[in-house]
Amino acid sequence: MKHCSIVLALLCLTGLLVPLITPAIPETANTLVWLIDLASHWQWLFLGGFLLIREITALLEKRLAVLLLAAPLPWFTALEPAPATNGDIQSLKVATANVGLDNKDPQALLDWLDAEGIELAVLSEVTPAYAHALQAGSSFEYRHLVPRSGPFGLALMSRYRLIAAQDSQDGDGIPRIQATVLWQEQPVTVTALHPMPPISTRYHHARNVGLRTAAQEAVASGQPSLLMGDLNASPWSSGMLGPSNAGYRRATGLSPTWPAELRGLLGIPIDQILVSEHWAVEAAGTGPVLDSDHIPVWARLGLLQGTVRN
Repeated sequence: MKHCSIVLALLCLTGLLVPLITPAIPETANTLVWLIDLASHWQWLFLGGFLLIREITALLEKRLAVLLLAAPLPWFTALEPAPATNGDIQSLKVATANVGLDNKDPQALLDWLDAEGIELAVLSEVTPAYAHALQAGSSFEYRHLVPRSGPFGLALMSRYRLIAAQDSQDGDGIPRIQATVLWQEQPVTVTALHPMPPISTRYHHARNVGLRTAAQEAVASGQPSLLMGDLNASPWSSGMLGPSNAGYRRATGLSPTWPAELRGLLGIPIDQILVSEHWAVEAAGTGPVLDSDHIPVWARLGLLQGTVRN
C-alpha cells in the first residue's frame, strides 16, 4: 500500500507540474502535445488527489510531508491575473455565459444579468430559437447576434452603443464577433469567441491558433480590449499562451465553470474574461447555475490611468 500511494502521489504531482512544462513544448498538431495539454486542465482534480494521497502516505512515511510544498501550484501556474483596483475608478461590469444548446428560454439568464447590473455580455451556444427570444425579451439596447443551429452561435449584448460589429468564421465555420463598444466616450474592442473544444490534435491546434489570432488582432487596435466566451481552454492550458503573449491577463478566477453539476466541484474553468493591459479588476465571481451545463462568470473592470493613448 505504501509504494502504491507514493506512486499515485507522484502521478498527481506530475499533473500539477504540467502547466510548467507546456510553455517549453513547441506548438504543433502533435498527439503528445495534445495529450499533455488535456492533462493541464484538471489541476483541481490533481490537487485533491494529491492532498488525499499525501495524507495517507504521510502516515506511512513522515519524510513525504515535504510534498505539501507543491499544494499551491495551481494558483502559481495559471494564466497571470490582471491587476486589482480598489474601486476608486469608473468601472464596467461584464459577463459571459454558455447558455446551453438545448435552452430556448433566456429569461432566467436575462433576469440575472439585469439584477447583477451587467453592462456588457457575451453568450455562447446561441441557437436561432434562443436568439429570437433574446430579441424579444432583452433589456440590452444594443445587440449583435450570430446564431447557429449547432453549439457555436454567439451573441454580444451591450448597454452602450456599438460603433462597429462584425462577425467572421474560421476554416471550420466557427464564428467570432469583434466589435467596438463606446463606453464613457472610450472605444473598447470586444471579441466574442467559442472555439471548437480540443477533442483531437487538429482541433487543439486550431483552438490555440484562433485564440492567439483573436488576441493579436484586438491588441493591434491599440484600444482597451476584452476577449470573452467559453474559450474551451483553462487558465493552465497551452491555449492561454497566445492571449498571454499578446498582453492579455485573466479577469476571472479559477473556480470551475463546466460541468455545472455540484457547482463545478469536479469541473474546470473554461468560461473566461480576458483583458488587455489597460484594465484592472475591482471584483469578479461566478453566477448562479441556470438552465445550462456551464456556470456564468462576471467581472467589474476599471481602466488604469496612463494606459490609453489617444
